[in-house]
Amino acid sequence: MTSPNPLRGDIYWIKMPKFHIVGSEQYKRRPWAIVSTNTITATGMIVAIPLSLKAHQQNRLFKILVPNSDIVYEAGTTLIPGDRIALTHQVRALSVERLELPRAGRLTDNALYAVEAGLAFVLEIP
Repeated sequence: MTSPNPLRGDIYWIKMPKFHIVGSEQYKRRPWAIVSTNTITATGMIVAIPLSLKAHQQNRLFKILVPNSDIVYEAGTTLIPGDRIALTHQVRALSVERLELPRAGRLTDNALYAVEAGLAFVLEIP
């Protein structure tokens, strides 16, 4: 299997087994957007945020709408087109070994900036 070369803004499928989860952390197979710098992947790690199709009413400040028009889909991807919700309060460090190849898509610069703003809010970064 080829090794992934993930970049900031890329979207990959990741399957998070339920036995790795505590409380209301995200699990199952879902798309994740990479928010870490490109240089960190040399360590074999990424920082990513899960993407969801549904927005629950609680904690709406932490959830950033990513319109379908701000997602560039890879040819042949199984990622269903539609608006997504970036769950910035669920940010997580992950091994690149969790990434399913091929890449599912990519966020536009506008979407990445919005997700970064949500992440800055969650981390209280001015």
